[in-house]
Amino acid sequence: MHKLYLFIFLILASRAEAQSVSASAVADSLYAVGNYSEAIAEYESLDKKDTSVYLKLARAHQAKGTLDDALNYYAQAATGTNEVIAMNEYGKLLITKRKFKEADSVFTELINVYQTNPDFYYQRGRAKENIPRNIKIDATDSTTTSAKNIFPHVLDYRKAVALDSTHQKALGELAVFHLRLKEYPMVEKLAFKALESYPTNVEIIGALAQSYYYKGWNEEAITWFERLIELGQSTQFIHEKLGNSYYKDRMYEKSIEQYLEALDFSPEDEYLHATLAKLYNHVEDLEAAESHGLLAVFFKDQPLDDEYYTLSRTYEMKKDWKNAMKYVNLSLEENPKNKNAEYTKVIVADNYYEDRRAVLKLYEDFIKKYSDSEYAKYDPVLRLARERRDKLNREIFMADGEEE
Repeated sequence: MHKLYLFIFLILASRAEAQSVSASAVADSLYAVGNYSEAIAEYESLDKKDTSVYLKLARAHQAKGTLDDALNYYAQAATGTNEVIAMNEYGKLLITKRKFKEADSVFTELINVYQTNPDFYYQRGRAKENIPRNIKIDATDSTTTSAKNIFPHVLDYRKAVALDSTHQKALGELAVFHLRLKEYPMVEKLAFKALESYPTNVEIIGALAQSYYYKGWNEEAITWFERLIELGQSTQFIHEKLGNSYYKDRMYEKSIEQYLEALDFSPEDEYLHATLAKLYNHVEDLEAAESHGLLAVFFKDQPLDDEYYTLSRTYEMKKDWKNAMKYVNLSLEENPKNKNAEYTKVIVADNYYEDRRAVLKLYEDFIKKYSDSEYAKYDPVLRLARERRDKLNREIFMADGEEE
């Protein structure tokens, strides 16, 4: 009889285990095809749950987007460093959920056992970087270069690179760190090192392009910003910085193309419209310059002196003296110390006013105001103003003589 009971028990246990295996297989299949809710229900129905089941539940919840539930199950799956896969995924999700101190602890525990795993150092660096600290980066402080070595996240990124010289994400983080410190040679060294193993890494190329841009190497900046666009990258930042690099190299048509691309991202950006107005003036497309100049004025809050001045120059080039005078006066109301606007007003008046004596007085007032400068004798604007003043004097003298 005892043998019979034992036999029946073994059969029932075998059937229960088979049912459990079957339910787990069904859940695995549901998870594999993306049916996460039903997979979770199947995993939950299992009578016996070990760390492997908790890991599957965590992954299903993470894939579904219920991250708090995923964290709960990861905590049950990540019971120690022997569950290295679960702990690794748990730590990464903690970073996603901005639980940086907890993530730091998880990866520190892993590093204590797996000391040559570069990605554990990288992940801990990500966590440490976001834990609030009292130290501030000051690129103008001569002590910053040595002080930065105490930033633990930098040390972790460096350790990751030391263990794996091709670790793209760690190299990228280090490049960005040095970019913030304006240590451009180090940015370029790290970037080229990363590009040796991954030539199309857009994050690295972006850091390299910015490094050249901010130190004023326009041709190099153009090369790498163009490379980003070739790789399918398109952001307002990229187009604007490439456009400005073209602008500095006087490649106005190409600059216009990039600023128009940037404008697609921010159609009401007054800076982009103002810049386009200046660029169109350079290529003498005065209708476009006028259009963007007016939009810059429309979208910008005070002050507007530069936008008004650009519009006055556009109308001056169009020989629309009335509007040119209107906008140069508006510019000077905003900023009475704008020397260029003052001279433009004199030029516009010279073409717009019939009273030659009133125009002459404007020239004389302008010359008097700026003649005391130590650079006055080298000032080409003053030279032109004096030449025109002398010519007007002769014209007025001759006209007076004819009247007599």
